[in-house]
Amino acid sequence: MSKRSPLFIAAGYMLAYSITYAGVWACIRQLSGDIHPLVLVFFRTLFGMILIMPVLFKTRLPALSTGRYPLYILRGVFNITSVMGAFVAVSLIPLADAVAFSYIAPIFATILAVFILKEKIGRHRVIAILIAFVGVMVLVRPGFQTLNSGIIAALIAAACFAATLICVKLLTRHDSASIVSLMAFIIGLPISLLGALYFWQWPTGEQWGYIVLMGGFAATAHICLAKALAKADLSAVMPIDFTRIIFAAMIGITLFGDPLSGLTFLGGGIILASAVYAAHRERKLAQAKTLIDD
Repeated sequence: MSKRSPLFIAAGYMLAYSITYAGVWACIRQLSGDIHPLVLVFFRTLFGMILIMPVLFKTRLPALSTGRYPLYILRGVFNITSVMGAFVAVSLIPLADAVAFSYIAPIFATILAVFILKEKIGRHRVIAILIAFVGVMVLVRPGFQTLNSGIIAALIAAACFAATLICVKLLTRHDSASIVSLMAFIIGLPISLLGALYFWQWPTGEQWGYIVLMGGFAATAHICLAKALAKADLSAVMPIDFTRIIFAAMIGITLFGDPLSGLTFLGGGIILASAVYAAHRERKLAQAKTLIDD
């Protein structure tokens, strides 16, 4: 394969992340009516860690770099706070609105990447992000005029997830994606337990199945995200994350009977167009770089 292949691999991982995280959203929606969101966060973290550990140790988990523990702790706090905010938001506001708010995170992350990671962001990446965000607005038609607890939780989740992405990018410069993924669960587990204890309740038999499935989706999403950011610039792969709302809409329609309108297809088409545009431009840049190097 040519030198451009790492970008395409990263795009594939990012697409897999979008699909699996849409699965997490579906499980939240199924369970949040009966179990408090903070209890779900704990079980999601617990089962995610249980499911991810055999896979990671089977591949001979690399050593953890010394001296980076503060950044791991910071990433863990940002990550679990983001998860808590997202779970609470889904329980308080419509799913479409909660997902729409989550798309503020890639825009925040792209801006932070310029200042913290010193990534160079050209006009084509900016255009791709803006096009994707327009697609999200068309898709969900949000009415966010009234500020409430659900919206505040969604905004906190988006801001913390953007910070999480920056931490992951910094950590994967020195440690493997496997280590970075595992540490997120190890640090997040005790924090999520503290939040869950006050609202504690044991799930029923059927609910256990959804909780395990949610943990599996979360574990897979963590690995895919870490691998994507290890292989490409954050600002290059972020537009692909906008496809997540398409998968979420498909799940909502098929599993939960959400209504479908022509605007859903229009918004989804705009989002896909932004991802294709970004991938096309990155491919052109990679080809140009190859010619210069040759």
